Amino acid sequence: MHPEDEGPDAVRRATDACLKLLSMRGRSRRELEQALARKGFTEAVCEAALARVKAWGYLDDERFARERATLLLGRGRLGPEAVAHRLRAHGLEEGTARQAISEARDAVSFDALATARAVLEKRGLLGRPLGARERARAGRLLDSRGFSEDVIYRLLGEASLDPSGPEE
Repeated sequence: MHPEDEGPDAVRRATDACLKLLSMRGRSRRELEQALARKGFTEAVCEAALARVKAWGYLDDERFARERATLLLGRGRLGPEAVAHRLRAHGLEEGTARQAISEARDAVSFDALATARAVLEKRGLLGRPLGARERARAGRLLDSRGFSEDVIYRLLGEASLDPSGPEE
């Protein structure tokens, strides 16, 4: 370990690295921890830099989760489960992610059924009779986008939940 790896100058450099990353987009604490570790900062320096950034109000996982959930739900391409998965991938706890999604749903007046319908319409999978394979494909698409089984069933009916059925 080199003397320059510790001390106030290292903390300043790590803090500057955090601020640079945060100037590009919001980040979770875990994302910043990983970035600083990749840059070779020691754990003590990382903790000191993150404490500074948090004290200045630039690092707030709950705010980050709300903003990210609002953005993702507002785009109209994903359901709540996909948003929760993405928030957890940023290192956020399940409770934080669920609370953020709840607040974001209200903020953007999220309607899961209308959003799922728009996803299918964009793919040309609504407004015409679908065979069993197309219904199954539509069901898998909605499932991969984080929509609940209830929403999928309401849009596609029972046939979408049994992709092994006979082709129509």
